[in-house]
Amino acid sequence: MGVHVILDIDPRGIDEAEWAATYEETLALVSAWQPRLLGWGWRAIEGVRVRVPMYMRSLGRDVDDPKRARWHVVGDRDSLQTAEGQVFYRDLGRYAAQLGECPDGDIVVTAAMPDRGDTSGPVRVFSGRTRGYPYHFAVLAAAMLIEERFPQHAMVWGEIDRGQVEQARRLSAPLLGRELPLPVRVDAPRLIERLRARYAAGALFGAFKRVFLGEAGERYEAVLRVFPGEDAAKEWQRALRAFAESRSQASSDAVRLVIAWLNAGRGLREACRLACLAPEGPRISPEEFIGILASTWVAVPPPAHGPLSALCKPLETPHPTASWCGALFLDATMTGRRLRIHIEPAALSADLSAVFGDRGPALAEQLREESAKLEAQLRELADDTNTILAEIGGAASDTTEALAALCSAEAMGPQQRTWVRAMAWRAAKALARLRDGDPKMAGILDDAAQGKRLLAELLIERQFLLTEDAWDGVLAEREPEVVAWWIALVGLRASELDASEVCRAFLENAELRAYAMAIGRDEAAMREIGELAGTESAGGE
Repeated sequence: MGVHVILDIDPRGIDEAEWAATYEETLALVSAWQPRLLGWGWRAIEGVRVRVPMYMRSLGRDVDDPKRARWHVVGDRDSLQTAEGQVFYRDLGRYAAQLGECPDGDIVVTAAMPDRGDTSGPVRVFSGRTRGYPYHFAVLAAAMLIEERFPQHAMVWGEIDRGQVEQARRLSAPLLGRELPLPVRVDAPRLIERLRARYAAGALFGAFKRVFLGEAGERYEAVLRVFPGEDAAKEWQRALRAFAESRSQASSDAVRLVIAWLNAGRGLREACRLACLAPEGPRISPEEFIGILASTWVAVPPPAHGPLSALCKPLETPHPTASWCGALFLDATMTGRRLRIHIEPAALSADLSAVFGDRGPALAEQLREESAKLEAQLRELADDTNTILAEIGGAASDTTEALAALCSAEAMGPQQRTWVRAMAWRAAKALARLRDGDPKMAGILDDAAQGKRLLAELLIERQFLLTEDAWDGVLAEREPEVVAWWIALVGLRASELDASEVCRAFLENAELRAYAMAIGRDEAAMREIGELAGTESAGGE
C-alpha cells in the first residue's frame, strides 16, 4: 500500500520531437515549483575516490546528452521529506523499447477493457510512491501536462482523486500561465464521452467503473450523476441486489450505495421503490431497508456528526498510508460520515408514506428511533474524537523525520527533544572514547582537513543520504571540534529509524547540531541523561 502518481503512455502515437518539447516544458515546471524540489544524482567529492549519491538542488541529469537527459525528483527542499524517485526521460525511444500491447488506439479505452489484468497502459513512465509528501503535487502536475499534450496516448492514474488534481492545477497555473485540464480518469463526464465511442450501452457502466478514480462510493455517485434516468438507476439496483444476495443488507457496501444515491441528488422515494418494491429485486424488506437508511445518518442532525467530519481527508490532499488505513476502518464502521445531505424528519415521513402507504408512519418511527441511538453514540464520541484529534495534531509534527527542517531547537516537541538529547549524549560519549583511544585518531580529530576526509568516507560507508547543501556545509566546515563531533556521530550504530533520522538532522540542520553539541559540554545535562539511560555506558559502542 502506498500513494502513487502513475503515468503510462503508448509511444506509438507520440511524435519524438513533441515528446522532447514536452520534456523541456515539464522540466521548467518542476524546476520552478514551490516549495523547491529535491533531485537525485551523484557528485564527485575532492579526496573521495567514488562519486557520492545525494539529494541535489538541480533536477536535470545528463542534460547535454539527448539520449540520457532526464529529470529526477525525490522530495522538496523545505520539508526535506523524500520518498521514491520519479524519473522522466527526454528520449522517447527509451520507452518504445518497453512497449506492451494496446489493442485500441486510445490508451484509456484499452485500460477499461474487461479482459485485462489491471487498468494500466502499455508503458510505464513513472509510478514511485510519493507518500503524499509535498512533491506529490509537482509530480502530479507534470503528469497532467503530459496527458494534456498527448490525450489519446498518455494516462495519469494512481491513488489520486479530483481534489488532488484540482490542487495540482491551482499550484501549477501561475507557473504555466494556464490551468491544466483534469486527467480524464477523474473527470466523469469526459471519461463517459471517451468510452462511449467504443463501448455499447451494456458494457459502458463496467468500463467506466474499471477506470474511474475516486474515493469510496464515488464511482457509483459519478455513474448516477453522468447517466441520467433509468440506466444508472438500474445499474445501482443491480449492485444493491448483488450485495443483498451475498451479505447482510446492513453492510457498509449497501450503506455506501444508498449514500451515493442520495449524494447524487436522486430522490429517496425512488430508492425505496427500487430497493424494496421493484419486481426485479432486490426486494429488501422495508424494515431492513430502514436499517440501511439509518446507517447513512440521513436522519441524524448534522451537528451530531460534525466532529467526525474532521476525520475525513481534506479534498485537496492525498492519503498517507496511515490515513488510508484509518479511512478503511472508518468506512467500515462509520460509513455515514460520507453523506453530504440531510433530510428533515417531516420530509422523510412524507417520502416513506408515499412509497409504503399505511406502513409509512411505523417505518418513519423506526428510522427516528435508530437515528436517535446513533445520534447519542455520536455525541458520546464527540469529546473523545476532539481529544484524539488534538493528540494526533501534536504527534503529526513531533517526529524525528521533521527534525532536519526544523526552524529552531525551541520548536521541538517532547518526542523530538527526547531523541535529540539521547543522541547528543551518545555522540559526546563516543567522541570522548575516540579521543582517549588511538593517538593517531586523536590527531585526525584535531585536524579539520584530515577529519573531513575520514567523515566523507564514513558517510559513504554508512550510506548516509544527505542533501547537496549538507555536503557543502560539511566540506566548508573549518572547526575541528565540529568535524570531530560529526565523526563520532556517524560512527554510532543508529539502526533504529528514529536514531538515523536524528543523525541526518544533525548533519542537515546547523542550529540543531549546535544545540546537541552544547549538551555534550553541559556536565549537568550529560549526567541527567546518563541517569535516565540507566548507566553512563548505555548506548556506548
